[in-house]
Amino acid sequence: MPLYPEDLDRSISRGDATLLGVSWRELSGPLWRSPYRGVHVWSATAPDDPRQRALDAAALLPDHGAVGGWAAAQLGGAVELDGRGLTGTDSQPVMLCLPRDARIRRGPGARPLRSVLGPEDVTAVAGIQVTRPLRTAFDIARTSPLDAAMVAIDYLARGRPEFLAELHEYVKAHTHLRGGRLVGAALRRASCRSRSAGETRLRLFWTCDVGLAEPLVNPWLQDDDGFGLGMPDLLDLEAGLAAEYDGAGHRDPLVHANDNAREESLEDSGLVVVRFTSQDLGPGRRRAKARLLAGRERGRAVRTRPRRWSAVEGPLPEPTPHW
Repeated sequence: MPLYPEDLDRSISRGDATLLGVSWRELSGPLWRSPYRGVHVWSATAPDDPRQRALDAAALLPDHGAVGGWAAAQLGGAVELDGRGLTGTDSQPVMLCLPRDARIRRGPGARPLRSVLGPEDVTAVAGIQVTRPLRTAFDIARTSPLDAAMVAIDYLARGRPEFLAELHEYVKAHTHLRGGRLVGAALRRASCRSRSAGETRLRLFWTCDVGLAEPLVNPWLQDDDGFGLGMPDLLDLEAGLAAEYDGAGHRDPLVHANDNAREESLEDSGLVVVRFTSQDLGPGRRRAKARLLAGRERGRAVRTRPRRWSAVEGPLPEPTPHW
């Protein structure tokens, strides 16, 4: 290593440090941290940052291995997959896809997944081997609960209907891999129109917890005069029930004001609107179920009056970056 690395978020081995003139005593001091045995990173980096966690674990990769799961998406620029879960505080381990005979120095932040990777499954991002989006979605879905699997597939398919078709064919060709058959349950419910992980979890709550039929995802609503009313996250077309998921961004005063104005327009046209947050999909699930069913009953009651709105297919969201 002729020059000191400018990308200080990358880890170095003890041998690399020696070539740079960094002694083992300095590596043991406050300027460096060691996330894994034999791996050293400049201490000014944030160890809890999702991308940094992916970079730290990438140093453990042997030949023919690749970073997978949410960490592959982070390094590839699809940063909404961050391994933090619903609460935003969970820290899922970094998935390292390895040949079956490979061994690594394990740590609590890394999870090995031994499985065969084809040349079409892997690419290099900034010099690090990572799984491509199709394989990333497949591996997350076959090793995760249904909600996490749906979040990953919906996000990687956002604005890309062809991705769902490609993933369907990929699953059919890889059902022999462990957990491969589990991917189908999430893929059957997936949508290329979901605009956030919260929307995806709300849709899963709507169908699995409450037992309602699949709703329309982000449809475009207009009144009888053709005036646009907006796009609710989910819509029960029969009952005239719109459900909205309010993430952290909806706390912004301007966003909140726009939400209120849109909600009033929808209700003036005869729709019933029910709003949910992450709390409703966590500890408050029982109350949220009752609210959703009560909203549906109100919508069915309003339905007896003449309908003053119609729904058409909304525009696709901005596609998720692929690598």
